[in-house]
Amino acid sequence: MVSRPDNRRSVSVGATTGNVGERNSYAEGRVPAPHGLPPSPGAAAAQRRVAAACQASRILLEETLAKPGTPPTIVLPPNGGYWVDGVEENSSDEENEPRPQPGTPRQTSRRHNIDTNDTAKYYRRYFLGKEHINLVGTDANQDPVVMSIMNENVAGQDHTRILLRLRTETMSALISTPSSGIMPSPSRMAKTLSDQVNVDNFMAVMCLNASSLIVAYDEHVLVNTFKFGVLYQKYGQTTEEELFGNNETSPAFDEFLEMLGQKIQLRDHRGYRGGLDIINGHTGTEAVYERFHDREIMFHVAPLLPHTAGDAQQLQRKRHVGNDIVAIVFQEKATPFTPDMIASHFLHAFIVVTPVDAADGETRYKVAITARSDVPFFGPTLPQPPIFRKGRELKEFLLTKLINAENACYQAAKFAELKQRTRTSLLQSLAEKLKEKTVEFLGTGARNEGAISPQPEGTPKQEGPGARFIDTVKKALISKVRSPSVDTNLSGDSNKNNPLNKKINLHETPTPNSGRSKSSIASSSASAVSVRSAGGSGGSSPDVTSRAAAPRPRADHSDDSSLNSVDLDPLGAVYVDSDTGLESMSSAEAGATAARDAPAPAPRDAELLRQEVCRLKNDKLDLLKQNITWQNEIKCLRERVMTLQAELAATHKERRLRETTTIIPNPSSHDSTA
Repeated sequence: MVSRPDNRRSVSVGATTGNVGERNSYAEGRVPAPHGLPPSPGAAAAQRRVAAACQASRILLEETLAKPGTPPTIVLPPNGGYWVDGVEENSSDEENEPRPQPGTPRQTSRRHNIDTNDTAKYYRRYFLGKEHINLVGTDANQDPVVMSIMNENVAGQDHTRILLRLRTETMSALISTPSSGIMPSPSRMAKTLSDQVNVDNFMAVMCLNASSLIVAYDEHVLVNTFKFGVLYQKYGQTTEEELFGNNETSPAFDEFLEMLGQKIQLRDHRGYRGGLDIINGHTGTEAVYERFHDREIMFHVAPLLPHTAGDAQQLQRKRHVGNDIVAIVFQEKATPFTPDMIASHFLHAFIVVTPVDAADGETRYKVAITARSDVPFFGPTLPQPPIFRKGRELKEFLLTKLINAENACYQAAKFAELKQRTRTSLLQSLAEKLKEKTVEFLGTGARNEGAISPQPEGTPKQEGPGARFIDTVKKALISKVRSPSVDTNLSGDSNKNNPLNKKINLHETPTPNSGRSKSSIASSSASAVSVRSAGGSGGSSPDVTSRAAAPRPRADHSDDSSLNSVDLDPLGAVYVDSDTGLESMSSAEAGATAARDAPAPAPRDAELLRQEVCRLKNDKLDLLKQNITWQNEIKCLRERVMTLQAELAATHKERRLRETTTIIPNPSSHDSTA
């Protein structure tokens, strides 16, 4: 039975000061601050509130112990803020509780499911390794949006699978393709999943390792390592100091630890260590460790951690157990426990286990759960009565319950805020890295060319970017040769005819050869042509600048950064576009003024100009050769596409014929299929 108090306001156990990510001992309630760091007024007030709450809880536990009969295993704090499961709400006497007999149906083996985030593996399951397209954009609130789209045939009908990553959540949908065959725009697809998304333009992602970056972001929420605290409570113990001060344990506690996991020597351990010292032995010599369903679990058992003589609070033990999110409290025998008797910012859920005397001599345990009010309920559900035999059934239940409890605690207000900030930062880094790598891979101008926005019907199909980019370079070179000392401004009326302003048809995965061609083109023309994006206009204007100086050697390594990069860290370098387009405007105006007042070139200047013209001619020849190679590759790819389309059409036709042949003899089957 789950009992939730009427007062759902969470108790500020352990004060509210300090960041969630800072797991310092002095920030956890009654642990004093280090010397030289006087507590702030807010921290001092918080510590006073914690002390008052602990005092009230101690009085409540003492009053419960003074009552006749068997005390309840869990007593809710006087101020509320917690819910409880497995404890009768209306009666504290558990002597009349029915005891299960051996062989009852409740004891049959059941499979307990671990709560997993299916959305985190959605991209790996449906998109990775298949033909799809990734888009990145920014919504009206300047928040990043990353969307993946692919066509899929389900039950003989074409569908579109969408995965939308927002700052707040990740959403997925499978929508049917319109019978007209006209696909909706990416902006409309995004609005299908969330009305709050308003993205005007999406940029297609065209770079290597894009899928690896997206998978790393989607699966960053998946955790396969866990650490849980284990406390030992003797009968009548009502304070935190008494729980952490236990050095001597009972055979029943040792038997429970043996069932829970494997006792290991820390010096010989090579798996997940959960913050324990496996080299110098500063955190003890032994620990309890377990592998469970491809997950590693380390238990911070308080009696196994180092004991410090003269330290009533046992900070060495509390430093580990107090920084866990979920803890097990093993009671020597039925004694009341209240969740706020341990001052901690992080402990949000407790599983209380108590041995139960059995007439047949078989070891059994009673289990009860308590958690903070903002922690949602987590499975598996406790049986009625919540009593287990010692064995595999109890171990499966406890380990599953612990993992699900930690996943549920992340939805509490304190952790949800930190999770939201982390998600926003990672998504922003992913979007910027995808944009940066796309620009590096396609070369200058990809930022504008890659923009995809809704097109009105009847818009003619645009050509690929290859020929237009080469034409831009040719025009820039011709202008350079004709007027080497004049900076020409092409951002005026030529914007409407600028090939860089046209939208393009983008494929999800470009060929490496085409990527190298674009990069080499941008590299070889970098000394003569600078294509800058006009800030906020969406257009681009080539700024052709000549310098009366000795020609510099060309940089031929510009494509290495995009083709050889294998960086999977979503928090890597951030691309910052500092070019606003103002330099192009000012340089063009200065060039026009200089053209009117410039004197005749000197013989030395003329010689330098002739050398530069020769160099530019050589560059032009290289570009023409690369253009021819590129055109041949495009031709081969188009032929390949036509061949695949013909094969696909033939396959569809053959399948329809087979379905017709199979379905016609059975009219009822035909109706159900339709």
